[in-house]
Amino acid sequence: MIRMALTSMALSALLLLIGTTAPLHAQHDDPNMEWVMDGPLYDRLGGEEMIMGVIDDFVATAVEEETLKAHLEGVDQEAWKESLLAQFTAVSGGEIEYDGKSFKESLGEMGITEEALDLVAEQLTIALEMNEAWPEDVDELLVALKLKEAEVTEEEMAEEEMDTEGESDQGNMEAKSGSDGDADDSEAGGAGVKAEGDAEMEADAEMDADAEMDADAEMDASGGAEGDSRR
Repeated sequence: MIRMALTSMALSALLLLIGTTAPLHAQHDDPNMEWVMDGPLYDRLGGEEMIMGVIDDFVATAVEEETLKAHLEGVDQEAWKESLLAQFTAVSGGEIEYDGKSFKESLGEMGITEEALDLVAEQLTIALEMNEAWPEDVDELLVALKLKEAEVTEEEMAEEEMDTEGESDQGNMEAKSGSDGDADDSEAGGAGVKAEGDAEMEADAEMDADAEMDADAEMDASGGAEGDSRR
């Protein structure tokens, strides 16, 4: 009985160990296909085969959508699919060198305007969900294709607020420094004006004193002349 219990415990521990060391993945309807949950977006979407499935579904629904149909009627669908495969592979981190037009640029050449990009993003989202792409991967691909703005995380918002506060504090310090400098300049200017005023007052006083001395001398000279004439 004890031996059976120990054997059961050992098997449970072994199964637990195997479960924790098994690679994390998402299971597709096909039991022979596994998707990894880390690594490049290209791998998380399922590689070329799965991305091509997404493109097939996207093109099939886009050409039937009323707003887009007029722009896609004359498009060579097979050539477009090949171009989309190269574009999607390049932006999702697949091993391909692509230097052609971006997804948005190619849509623009088809006459699809900025106003219709939300509809394109909606159709592509539907195609990705039909192929069981994870919501995070859907958002990442839409951002990579510039069909959606990247969401700002709480950490990024906090960092942005800190940067803004730092710039504000620096601006206040610079303003205070400038104000102190102006005050110093004002005090220096006032001291200079006072010194100039004092110098002018001293000069005036000296001039007055000289004038008085000259006047006294003239009076003395005049008095002496009168005395001489009286004699």
